[in-house]
Amino acid sequence: MEVQSTDEQALKDVNVLDFGWAIAGSLTGKYLGDYGATVIKVESSKRIDMIRTSRHVSISTGTNPDDKPRFVQLNTSKYGITLDLQNPRARAVIEKLIIWADVINENFTPGTMEKLGLDYASVKSINPRIIMISGSLFGQTGPLAREWGVDGIGAALSGHSNLIGWPDRGPGGATVTYGDYILPFFNVLAVVSALDYRRKTGKGQYIDASMLEIWTHMTNPAILDWQANANLQNRNGNRIPNASPHGVFPCYGEDRWCAIAVFTEKEWRSFCNVIDDPPWTKEPRFSTLSNRKEHEDELEKLMSEWTVKHEAKDIMHMMQKAGIAASVVQNAQDILDNDPQMREREFFVRLEHPVIGVFNHVNPPFKLLGTKPRTRTAPRLGEHNEYVCTHFLNISDDEFVRLLQDGVFE
Repeated sequence: MEVQSTDEQALKDVNVLDFGWAIAGSLTGKYLGDYGATVIKVESSKRIDMIRTSRHVSISTGTNPDDKPRFVQLNTSKYGITLDLQNPRARAVIEKLIIWADVINENFTPGTMEKLGLDYASVKSINPRIIMISGSLFGQTGPLAREWGVDGIGAALSGHSNLIGWPDRGPGGATVTYGDYILPFFNVLAVVSALDYRRKTGKGQYIDASMLEIWTHMTNPAILDWQANANLQNRNGNRIPNASPHGVFPCYGEDRWCAIAVFTEKEWRSFCNVIDDPPWTKEPRFSTLSNRKEHEDELEKLMSEWTVKHEAKDIMHMMQKAGIAASVVQNAQDILDNDPQMREREFFVRLEHPVIGVFNHVNPPFKLLGTKPRTRTAPRLGEHNEYVCTHFLNISDDEFVRLLQDGVFE
């Protein structure tokens, strides 16, 4: 079914008060904003978002909070204000924001919002229809709830880190903070569900999101294997029990690789045909899956002697044409400059940031039927203090000036 795209965005009538910071909290607000929600990100120059200090590229300095491309990527489509939450006069502004909001997003250490008088019970007393989502490593309850933690701890405690690496080495862990990037998808789904619930019942919701539980959700196959089979999975490099060969193999050129996976005997025969049936493919030690698993080290060495003579893309196309799962291992340049799939789906959008200039921002990695994201560049620190107060909260110009003089917007 073809649906005509519209300029009207799915979340255009939703107001979000965003206390999210770092990665998971920021992305939750970003995805809502990219699809039309009005998102006001609350920051403070006294306790700056850690990503505003993250110097990953040469353009970033140690003194300017607005020259960090990573922060920009994580915080598109938001208005930005700074509030000193310890300043008593800020309370009036916060309460106006709570009344204005449909959703509050936060991912501070559990207990922080309570200390600020902004826990769910408190904000609900101001706005009974409010939806609030709190993201944290351990969740809001349980013996570890008040402990501070980051993504890597969740990866370790969930058992995920123990599954990554080589059998003769210690746990390798993931090089990407998967939990930080996956939790926001659950958060957005929960928020949209709560909005639908409120539409039907008139009632708000409190959503308690645990990154550790998201990590553990991704470890489910190993948990089920232990529960059902008493088999304790461990690190196994790139190998899996039901395929051989199954790995990443060196190709022609500097640091070029191709992933190849052969599951069935039919695929094995097709694989042999692709590599021109060298004599070793007919030897008994490679004749069945169990035999190939038993001699996997030798098999991978022989394969590498063939793959290293061919370019990764050529291998991928040859294997895929023969019905074998294979893919080039891309690097950042491949993805940004040469990937037709990403280009066709408009994953990257070039926008101009007032400090950094023009560069590629990322659209949400999911598409909604009939509407496109309208991604805007991220706000500078405190960029919209006056605009938010006078346009969204109906604070007079004179009152804004008095609040400014009293140090509320710091």
